[in-house]
Amino acid sequence: MPWELRDGEPVIAPALVRALLNEQHPDLAHLPLGEPVRGWDNTMVRLGGRLALRLPRHARAEALLDREVAWLPRLASQLANPPSGTAGRAHPANPAIPTPARTGLPRAGYPFRWAVVPWVDGTPAVHVPLEVRDAYAPSLAAILRGLHQPAPTDAPASAFRGVGLADIEDRFAQRWEALVGDLGRERRDQLAEVWRRAVDAVPFSGPRVWLHGDPHPNNTVLPGVGPGPGPMPGSPVLVDFGDLCAGDPASDLGSALLHFSPTGRGAFVTAYDAGRVPDPALWARAQGWAVNYALIFAAQSPGEALRPLGRDLLA
Repeated sequence: MPWELRDGEPVIAPALVRALLNEQHPDLAHLPLGEPVRGWDNTMVRLGGRLALRLPRHARAEALLDREVAWLPRLASQLANPPSGTAGRAHPANPAIPTPARTGLPRAGYPFRWAVVPWVDGTPAVHVPLEVRDAYAPSLAAILRGLHQPAPTDAPASAFRGVGLADIEDRFAQRWEALVGDLGRERRDQLAEVWRRAVDAVPFSGPRVWLHGDPHPNNTVLPGVGPGPGPMPGSPVLVDFGDLCAGDPASDLGSALLHFSPTGRGAFVTAYDAGRVPDPALWARAQGWAVNYALIFAAQSPGEALRPLGRDLLA
């Protein structure tokens, strides 16, 4: 579980955070600190009203943070300054990219590089009711349309996202075998058919586009919205770009489909496709990715925020 310490993982306490700030960013050291909150890869500590520290929990998370630091400024610049003649063609609004504000080095007994990032005040979408998530389906579609723009040739690739489904078929089979016994016969056959159609669909032929990499509801913040019933949200904000890469947008879309009820998924697809040439193969692949992510989420430990989403889709 992400809130449990892994073997050898550094303990991130307020005193350590103060020491890092005092040594490397003393002008920020006076700001109040929030309680450390552990995610799967990083611990977040709120810093004042507008900032947070993003502190990797393990070496792979440090590499993902390095990717954000290196690439998010370039991505933000590209989306803010599209090539001549392309502005607004794919979508009228570009997404906000939470570019790291500062970086830090291993010091004070903490072994990894870290960053100061913008704080997005709100509630992760995974903690709000389904009808609230359905309400932002067109907004999330707009954000992903704005993000899914051609990436430069040196943009990072991933072995797990934005690739052909054949590339993850072995891992999918392992996850499927681990959970298939929990499914009824009819539902098992339905999901197997979704996966088969996805694998058989016309493959992505490029150009590679920018991908968030992990736009699930726990990486989607609803500003000004609290958990439980309440006002409908405005535009959501995607956070945690550690899996930023370029490739087939179907993997992002598959993750996004898990936000919504069937009605919300329909609204999401309609909004994403507005003004585009219909591409049934894209959505066939996206549905396969949705099943893949549902298996991943459903296999998480009880208490994990994303586990119910995976279980609900598989049921």
